[in-house]
Amino acid sequence: MVLPQRLDLVDPRFRADPYPIYAELRADRPALRLQLPDGRDAWLLTRYADVESVLTDRDRFSTQSFLGQEGSAIPAHLSNVYMLFNEIMLGKDPPEHTRLRKLVQKTFTTRLVERLRPNVVDLAEHLLDTVFERARATGERRMEVIADYAFPIPVTIIMDLLGIPEAGRADIRKWSTALASFDGSLAQAELIVASVDAFVDYLRKLVQDKRNTPAEDLISALAVVEDDGDRLSEDDLLAMIYVLIFAGHETTLHLIGNGTRALLTHRAEFEKLRHNPALIDRAVEELLRYDPPVEVPRARIAVEDVDLAGVTIRRGEVVLVGIASANRDPGAFKDADSLDISRVENRHLGFGKGIHVCIGLALARLEARIAFEVLIRRMPELRLAVPADELELRPGGIFLRGLAALPVTF
Repeated sequence: MVLPQRLDLVDPRFRADPYPIYAELRADRPALRLQLPDGRDAWLLTRYADVESVLTDRDRFSTQSFLGQEGSAIPAHLSNVYMLFNEIMLGKDPPEHTRLRKLVQKTFTTRLVERLRPNVVDLAEHLLDTVFERARATGERRMEVIADYAFPIPVTIIMDLLGIPEAGRADIRKWSTALASFDGSLAQAELIVASVDAFVDYLRKLVQDKRNTPAEDLISALAVVEDDGDRLSEDDLLAMIYVLIFAGHETTLHLIGNGTRALLTHRAEFEKLRHNPALIDRAVEELLRYDPPVEVPRARIAVEDVDLAGVTIRRGEVVLVGIASANRDPGAFKDADSLDISRVENRHLGFGKGIHVCIGLALARLEARIAFEVLIRRMPELRLAVPADELELRPGGIFLRGLAALPVTF
């Protein structure tokens, strides 16, 4: 394969199957210079060791100032767009990141997540009950995995957990879809600003309502949580709610969707899991490795000159870490391009690593385990309804990679 002169991360041809190009880059150009949609140049790192190094090096790489170049003016009418994306915890370095994470962890606990297990099971079973009822009525044993199953599970659970009223959920889903397409550029910000402004207005009112009348939900808890007198500011709280809504369902949606596609295109692995459900924990980790929902996480900025992957990354330059590529690095994984749900050694980077490791990983794992368990148990004859190469991706900027739809028969 001949590598492109200028790799475009949002080119549909690249996004359809980036793994062959990633393999070439790991072998020949593990640090590739490219241009971001917002016009800035950046380095893309593709080898596991380099990606892991950047993710865990909080001294030489910062997550601050990713969106909008330092010193550049952001138009006032786009302020909410950049506030949401820049004020999230992922965009903070210590000690501010440490402060925010400590506050959130006081409310978003492992015990809280585990209490959600029966809710997730009931929801997964109910969604498939609905599919079977429709099949009996129409005579067609078909479903669309994304719309019928992979999307409703995480979005319903995170909305319930946060305490989002039913009346606002359809709007939030619409706004979230718009936000998923954001690539950091002013042009894209203009396209989604109306959705973001409506989202922020909705959140401000919701937070005020929760403060006036607290309930047994995560937003109410976040609004009042304290640590030695420290509390979340309003912008902190809005950005935190946004990232919990967005990351709480978009990433898990794609984990379930990408994972289902992977199992259906590797029938032996599907059957292995069907006949040995005890492999579910390893299976989820392998699906996170094989085709992760987060392809390239939030960029880093070098805070000093760094020699890495055979190049010198200068202070102030933008660095992208290719998680999807690192997870297929043969230097880190045996038979890296093979799906093996019984894989034991699996230090994948699907949830990131270091201080910015995904705060919701326990919830994502719980939802994915249950989603796959229920789906495979109840639909053992599941098959793709169209050729795999006809499946289309959902718009996701440079960060997320997942399916727009996944039609199947059962």
